[in-house]
Amino acid sequence: PWDIHGAANAGLSTIWINRSGRDYPAHFSPPTLTVSGIAEITTHL
Repeated sequence: PWDIHGAANAGLSTIWINRSGRDYPAHFSPPTLTVSGIAEITTHL
């Protein structure tokens, strides 16, 4: 989450690959998009 937090604070779009299915930590800036696997990213490009 640190890399997503930093990128989001810099104004970049972010994607979190949530393979574990756990909730994203609330104390970080949220990702623009959350996917369950890397192959799913292509459907959002």
